[in-house]
Amino acid sequence: MREYKNKFIKPDALFSKTLLSLAVVYSANTLAANPSVSLPKGTSLGSTSFFDGFSGDSSGLTYLLYIQQENGTSLKDSKGKDAVPFDTPNLDVTVAINQIDYKFEPNESGNSYGITALLPVVSLDAAFGRNGPVLYDNGTELGDLTISPYLQFSPAIKDGHPIFSQRIAVDFILPTGGYDVTKDFNQSNNYLTIIPNWSFTVLPAPRVEVSGRINYLYNFENSEPAGSAPMDWNGGAVNDTQAGQAFYMNFATSYEIFPGVRAGINGYYLKQLTDDKVNGDTLADSKEEVLGIGPGVFWSSKDQNTNVWVNTYSESMVENRFRNELKLQFRIAQKF
Repeated sequence: MREYKNKFIKPDALFSKTLLSLAVVYSANTLAANPSVSLPKGTSLGSTSFFDGFSGDSSGLTYLLYIQQENGTSLKDSKGKDAVPFDTPNLDVTVAINQIDYKFEPNESGNSYGITALLPVVSLDAAFGRNGPVLYDNGTELGDLTISPYLQFSPAIKDGHPIFSQRIAVDFILPTGGYDVTKDFNQSNNYLTIIPNWSFTVLPAPRVEVSGRINYLYNFENSEPAGSAPMDWNGGAVNDTQAGQAFYMNFATSYEIFPGVRAGINGYYLKQLTDDKVNGDTLADSKEEVLGIGPGVFWSSKDQNTNVWVNTYSESMVENRFRNELKLQFRIAQKF
């Protein structure tokens, strides 16, 4: 059971690059488009999985590297059907994320404060068929910087072993990445997002762990909406947009096959709670939803200073966003 005292397992500060829900509606006569509004691309859908509630036994510095690959093969509308105007839409997203995490010495209660920073490099490749409108990507650029202060609580102990661990954090996604107002797919959101979240791990039986993370998203206004087509709203100019508020969670459970190696199931679910806005007006039927589930594996070195996760997902229940037929993530954490 030694990995229960894992010296890392601090989650990413959020950038599971699910870009991607341009609710673009083209007029047959004017080819003007309603502005595209989507939830932030820094959300951690699928980025965290096994042992999410732990951040290790000791204070100090941890470096993390993520490699993520997404293959969006269909663009879904508000009813979960293929968006009618588009001909064979496809969006490939490749992300390399560098994260630095620092945890301070525990206080008298055994709880520890920490802070983590994450910066992605994002490559976008959009392709469409010959018929219907075409959306354009912004190539390869830096993504938005995420800063996250957190409080790691001292784990609950029973019979000398941890049985429950938890952490609370607030993630700030800052609009620092690549953004081209003439492109439909950008690396940056171009607006500030705040995400309070709670992570936990329960160890209910020998060799078994169950983990989760619950998040709430609040998105501020984008004062410079982007799009490759002329944008119109009620016959006037588009001055600002605002993505709606949303809830999402990551969940995972694993079983120790032999010391240091685990296998299990991981997933995520997102539900947008309020519609997007354009110039302060509600954009009807704009709420996003997605469920992703797949297998995963976890390996920890004997000294527990190096940890590796490999997670895969396939999506269903998709509304107002690209559906990823396959989503793959490799993550490694090195404790110093």
